[in-house]
Amino acid sequence: MPNGGMNRATLAALGLLVSALTSATSIEGEAAGASTIQWIKFTDPVEKAFTLEVPSGWTVKGGLFRMGFSDARSMVDLTSSDGRINVRLGDVSVPMYALPSQSHEREGETYDLGAQGQMVVAKYRRGPEFVVLYSHARFHELCRNPRGQTNPSQLSLPDAIPSPVAPDETSTGQITYACNAAIAYAWARTSLYKTLWGVSPLASFFAAEDQVELARAVLLHGAKTLSVNPEWIAYQKNMDAQGLQYQRARQEQRMAALGQQVRQFEAQMQAMRQQVSAFERHQAAQAAQVGSFTNILSGVTPTIDPMTGQARTVWTGPADHYWANGLGDVVNSNLQPNGSWHEIQPTQ
Repeated sequence: MPNGGMNRATLAALGLLVSALTSATSIEGEAAGASTIQWIKFTDPVEKAFTLEVPSGWTVKGGLFRMGFSDARSMVDLTSSDGRINVRLGDVSVPMYALPSQSHEREGETYDLGAQGQMVVAKYRRGPEFVVLYSHARFHELCRNPRGQTNPSQLSLPDAIPSPVAPDETSTGQITYACNAAIAYAWARTSLYKTLWGVSPLASFFAAEDQVELARAVLLHGAKTLSVNPEWIAYQKNMDAQGLQYQRARQEQRMAALGQQVRQFEAQMQAMRQQVSAFERHQAAQAAQVGSFTNILSGVTPTIDPMTGQARTVWTGPADHYWANGLGDVVNSNLQPNGSWHEIQPTQ
């Protein structure tokens, strides 16, 4: 990638992170039960980059995960004391994405920038498409038989995300599922920057049906109380400057000139990436939740209905064929259920 592209990448990465941490949310009043919560302050334990308020007694994990000079990802994961609510702001497993190019054609391929950061090659997904893919990855084991629900109009994340680089395109999407006696919800905004794109804000929750209002209130309160440390913003600007210097030297094969300091930093980044990989493995073991982009695309199959031309994403099944009826239901089977069903075709 040329240096100009790297400049866009560093600015976009910083802007997306800061906007994710500072984004406000809107709701008329607090949900029932939220007023009884005792809130305590949670501070990013890694770089002290941000603080936010979380419910006392809940399990809180996460913080800022640094994958490179300009690749800093935030995630705060909250679970209620009875385990009936899980709320997540951000997601460490969602990187910046690079559009496919002649040198990187395959989706899911890692775009390795060394100590600068890690991107993944992927076509741009607008908000409604991305949030479907993400929700399947986030909830696919928790929500085996999902039923579509009306999205909560009173839950709203802002459309305007401040960023040092104005996006060429931006799009928001939200999705709600009913899963037995629980509700799954995800909200995402995607923004395209020339040859790069990112996701911010990103928020989700999984809650028992009688705990949904409380889950929304916790998500909204956490988002509204997020505060970025000004000292960290200055620190990140310095990291971006170092990252540009590093990338130019890397492209010009002058790595030896950067010396021991960069080699130590690369070792630290490798340790952090291993920590993130361990987190993903732990999540898979605990709840079979999938985070990486390659697994975001697994578990779902994009299809096209040859009778209507409608594109839709369906749950991936063990059979080779998918059938739809006039009511919009889809069945995965090698045999046609009956004459009222017609076959829809996977597009990849």
